[in-house]
Amino acid sequence: PRAISLQRWWRVVRGDKIARKLRSVVDRASAEHRSLVAELLALRAACDESAARQAGPQQAGPPGRASGAKRFEMWVSLQVGLPEEAEQPPAFTGTQVFSARSAVLRRAGGYLLDFFGDSANVGCKTDGGHYRIERSWKHFEAVLDYVRDGSCALPAAYSPKSQDNRRASSEEEELREFVREAGFYRIRPLLDLATSRLLRCRYSSPRMLSLLAERGLL
Repeated sequence: PRAISLQRWWRVVRGDKIARKLRSVVDRASAEHRSLVAELLALRAACDESAARQAGPQQAGPPGRASGAKRFEMWVSLQVGLPEEAEQPPAFTGTQVFSARSAVLRRAGGYLLDFFGDSANVGCKTDGGHYRIERSWKHFEAVLDYVRDGSCALPAAYSPKSQDNRRASSEEEELREFVREAGFYRIRPLLDLATSRLLRCRYSSPRMLSLLAERGLL
């Protein structure tokens, strides 16, 4: 009888341990999900707020062309990259230079319109004659492709090649980075495109995707 009692006790204890472990896994997954949804909703709200502000009363005439105001050149060069002291992946240190038409950048809205729509920024160039954007250049080429053409290649998983200092990354990791870049530049259509791809990459359950659609994220 004592042995049977011990076996029963052990089964209860073991069952409780498994239940606690399961609850821990579920709680962790739920926390990650809530964090992702909150971040996506915040990025979307920032884009909407920016668009509403920029759609308000504007000074007559194209940006930077008010009487006596300086104008941006037709083509401008952008030096994109984080400051040297900022923490960043070894493969994406330093800066890269990109060029684009200033009118195209203004048409993108968001961050680019805020900067290139303000004639006070015309003279804000580096010694090399570039306009500085203190943001990682990793995904900027794709963002610029979208600004120019209305389409771009979204990032995929990465496997390092020989003598490559870029770490391996999953498609979900790359897409989450890209979503943050689209949110930083406040380009709502690009944010929506990348968000949809990210959520379909992360979640395979039709029920979950339906719930996310109800939240306006798909």
